[in-house]
Amino acid sequence: MSQRPERRLAYFALDVPHKGQASHIHISEIVDNLRRLGWHIDLFAPEPASEGRTRRPIERIVVYSAVIARAIGRLHRYDVLYVRAHPLAWPVTAWARLIRRTIAQEINGVELDVIVSHPWLTPLRGFVRWLYRSQYRMSDQLFPVTQELAQWLAGELPNDRIAVIANGANTDLFRPIERSSAPFVAFFGGLTGWHGVDLMLEALHHPNWPAGVELLVIGAGAQQHLVEQAVQAGLPVRWLGYRPHEQIPELIAGALAGLIPITNPRGRSSTGVSPLKLYETMACGIPVIATDLPGLGDVVRAGQCGIVIPCDDAGALAAAVATCAADRDAARAMGRRGAAVVRAEHSWAARAKEIDRHLTAPGHNPAQQRAF
Repeated sequence: MSQRPERRLAYFALDVPHKGQASHIHISEIVDNLRRLGWHIDLFAPEPASEGRTRRPIERIVVYSAVIARAIGRLHRYDVLYVRAHPLAWPVTAWARLIRRTIAQEINGVELDVIVSHPWLTPLRGFVRWLYRSQYRMSDQLFPVTQELAQWLAGELPNDRIAVIANGANTDLFRPIERSSAPFVAFFGGLTGWHGVDLMLEALHHPNWPAGVELLVIGAGAQQHLVEQAVQAGLPVRWLGYRPHEQIPELIAGALAGLIPITNPRGRSSTGVSPLKLYETMACGIPVIATDLPGLGDVVRAGQCGIVIPCDDAGALAAAVATCAADRDAARAMGRRGAAVVRAEHSWAARAKEIDRHLTAPGHNPAQQRAF
């Protein structure tokens, strides 16, 4: 059997890839697993700023411009341009189209995400939307992470160019670890406005919250002061701050449940969410308590691996924690089902195989067939 020829892929990502952040994990896992499938991959991305420092807007533009120029200058060396969707990736996408390279776009949200994260861009929302959609029209393959994003894209693009490829988990790192401990539930991730930090702390005050159950919080971010205040107030909260991704499985081992109470500010989550922490928690054999948002609640219900609660409902969150604490055998059974589902369907290796299949379909090279 002859070995297939090596194909070269330029992975372009302007999300600053700090180690441990979801974007860094996603990029690293896709790159590593595609390389195992025989792809030669070079990453075009900014070097992260030094720890604890945020780049100013002018400095960020300079750094982004350098990455864009480098990618455009070398793009002729590659068969495929793979873009982690970003409005400022437009020049690279347009150049790839001009020189007839296959273009794939990984789509993690809509333009509203940028506006929520950077409110000063609100007057430019129409232009930001155009930058995204223009790139999608130029692309040969679109990889949205949720079915709802796929439906949104299908409103103006051919369905045969759209394939849902959700997030996943590293099942070698995230695995069930048996451990007995005092009862606790765990949250890990960025302490941002849409991750439900205030909702979890409100649930601690609710009468439904079971006595003796601690909330373990792992992460840092804009709302960490709320967690610090809760600790100082004597609430049953243990905050570990930022911890390396590799330490998470050991830290959450033995948890009654993993909390994923994502909220929906300005409707940003209405097109679905596919958080890494969902698949990573499931892979550890821990049941999840998750918000009923498209993509998130669907996975939990389909796998029967946790409890789905209404958005922004602290009482329901507290009651779900109480349910897991009251029937630990049922909680463990949900956790086992979740781990089995991730191993079978949601590993990063499986995600890379899906991408590889779409990019190497026999006789399919749309970039050579369509004019600019």
